[in-house]
Amino acid sequence: MSKKKTKRDKRREERDEAVERERLAQQFFEERRRKYRIAAVVVPIVAIAGALGVYFGTDDKQLAGLTGMIGLAIWLPLVIGSIGSQVTPRDRTRAGAIDFGGERRR
Repeated sequence: MSKKKTKRDKRREERDEAVERERLAQQFFEERRRKYRIAAVVVPIVAIAGALGVYFGTDDKQLAGLTGMIGLAIWLPLVIGSIGSQVTPRDRTRAGAIDFGGERRR
């Protein structure tokens, strides 16, 4: 009888550990998403300020445009990454959750 109790306790501990791991993973995910949001706001401001500084400092329109384009090239992947980080992944833990396409394959 005590053998079943120890198995039950082990399962309970494993469930508690799994819940804790899931909570830590969610916390890490939220922190990473917050950093993406901050970067997505800061990068265009810095790029515009840099382009204006180059334009007014050197009176070179091409260099200012190049600075702005580099800022855009850095900002665009950040925005796409922040949008992508908001998408929740699918549950692939169950075999029935995987869809391989049509019912009949030949």
